[in-house]
Amino acid sequence: MPPVTDLLARIESADVALEQRIDAAHALAAEGDPRARASDRVIIPGGAFAMGDPARQVPLAAYGIDRYPVTVAAYAAFIESGGYGDRRFWTAEGWDWRKEGAIERPRFWGEDEWQAYLFPNHPVVGVSFYEAEAYAAFGGGRLPTEAEWEKAARGVDGRKYPWGNAWRDDACGMRGVGPRSTVPIGVFPKGQSPYGVRDLVGCVWQWCSDPFVGWGGSADDDERAPDLSGAPPRRTTCGGAWNTLQWSVSCLGRNGYPTTARFSNLGFRCVSPA
Repeated sequence: MPPVTDLLARIESADVALEQRIDAAHALAAEGDPRARASDRVIIPGGAFAMGDPARQVPLAAYGIDRYPVTVAAYAAFIESGGYGDRRFWTAEGWDWRKEGAIERPRFWGEDEWQAYLFPNHPVVGVSFYEAEAYAAFGGGRLPTEAEWEKAARGVDGRKYPWGNAWRDDACGMRGVGPRSTVPIGVFPKGQSPYGVRDLVGCVWQWCSDPFVGWGGSADDDERAPDLSGAPPRRTTCGGAWNTLQWSVSCLGRNGYPTTARFSNLGFRCVSPA
């Protein structure tokens, strides 16, 4: 087995084929990927940035955001510490949902048919908005607002993708690029944002704290927006996923899921004060 430093170098090399980068990351997971449980937050400086399309200037205070999505290994620490039974980490709505469903772990957790998603250094999936909130509180953070997620991806120059304005091959996972599943963190070195944040687009939609009211600012503004009347509350997710098309994997890619959704393409990352 190559040493950890060699495996990391292969994962980070854009000259290595994607399949080989993924293989190296899986080998690193078997050795103990140092990135998978690390507390590694990137500081995003305060100030306004151009958000949305059409763009509007949105001011933000400085904050820290996870360099990578929360991994299976990191989430396991929450489970192992008794996080599912600790009321301190849950909102009232989340606690009631957990109790009603007797929820004790993510969907798919430990199931043989889902092993492709359960490598320690893959983004954790199968977690509801409530579970993501609780994990964030466990770690002393919270879920990002949509504005915080977008600034981390986009910087201040209004770019379309984390890497710039032009589409770049081999910069993120999506339908037709990579396996039909999640991939290890960091295997798309071309896809990092101007701040060095990784895996912001593709692989998994990422929960944000904002309520989702439709693609055009309200549910009445866009004919693509679903009828949300009588439906469970929805929260915004950003960035696209392994099973979505290219249109969604951008700094403007967003969708709304019920707070109880626990899908194989839904993950998250956390933020904290700078």
